[in-house]
Amino acid sequence: MGNRTITIRDVAEQAGVSQSTVSRVLSGAETQIPISQETRERVQRVAEELSYRPHPGARALSGKGTGLLGLIVREINDPFFAELIEVVSNMAKEEGYDLVLGSAKRDPEHALALRDRMLDLRYCDGLLLCGDLQESPEDHTFLAKMGRDHRLVSVSRGSKQLVGNTPSVAIDNRKGVFLALDYLARLGHWRIACMNAGRVGDLWERLEAYSEFMRDRFDGGPEEYVQLAENSYKGGYEATKCLLSLPTPPTAIFAMDDVMAIGALGAAIDMGWAVPGDLSIVGFDDMDVGTYIRPALTTIRQPMEEISRKAVELLLKMIGGEVSSDPWPRLFLEPELIIRDSCGPAADK
Repeated sequence: MGNRTITIRDVAEQAGVSQSTVSRVLSGAETQIPISQETRERVQRVAEELSYRPHPGARALSGKGTGLLGLIVREINDPFFAELIEVVSNMAKEEGYDLVLGSAKRDPEHALALRDRMLDLRYCDGLLLCGDLQESPEDHTFLAKMGRDHRLVSVSRGSKQLVGNTPSVAIDNRKGVFLALDYLARLGHWRIACMNAGRVGDLWERLEAYSEFMRDRFDGGPEEYVQLAENSYKGGYEATKCLLSLPTPPTAIFAMDDVMAIGALGAAIDMGWAVPGDLSIVGFDDMDVGTYIRPALTTIRQPMEEISRKAVELLLKMIGGEVSSDPWPRLFLEPELIIRDSCGPAADK
């Protein structure tokens, strides 16, 4: 039949039965009119020979579910989310589900369109929404539309406005930032800069925690120590060049994710600064690559496997009607300080 998609009609014609008979045999649905064992075996054999796969929407209408979970992510090329996608896929597979991936490209309207295809058209049984988009934190209509049928879990979107009244799984960002900054302070650093990615959600909570720590421990810091930077390798690189060119440069940089931290490391080395001799750098996330760069990156570990497992388990409980909406669960997982080689005692340069 060439490369065209095999349909239920093809199976019915080759097996010599009606399309409704094929549907009843392959769905396992109870029927008032008995179907002989010989007919069942013939339909199943033909379906296997033709490599026929029922449409997920048809499976859902039969009450069996699609066996698919949707994952809408802010951007696929973000290294953190690339790792998260891999782990979520493995966790879903352990539960007997496959993953359908959608990239929102930072656009809430695109995310809503993906949601409608995945859920309203019954391609997927439930949905995970990962990362913040270009949305207003005060506008909850986006989340209300995304989660209107209670089959949505927010993942790594912080703990405040961007999860609203939706079930969520996230890291304790405040605790993670305090772990990183307290470690730097114990090494003698007080001229500690950070990179503000200008986002809401997780990274905004990290900026708030940085400001709180610096205010409480050191009565604040110079405004120029907070550098606006795109959360990319280039963003971290350019922001670090600005920080190290200040009349009184910082002795340490807290980057709000590992991507910016790696960019910061590259800029420092290119400018002739020794890391950690002249400058200490701390990241956040504990991406795999941080172990292999030199110096290896000190960072805050997000428990990626636990985040993924909790998110998948929570979503499956929602699909099964096992979770109460009064209130929806909001899970906050513990960060961990991973000490490697990119930090040392404060230097005066």
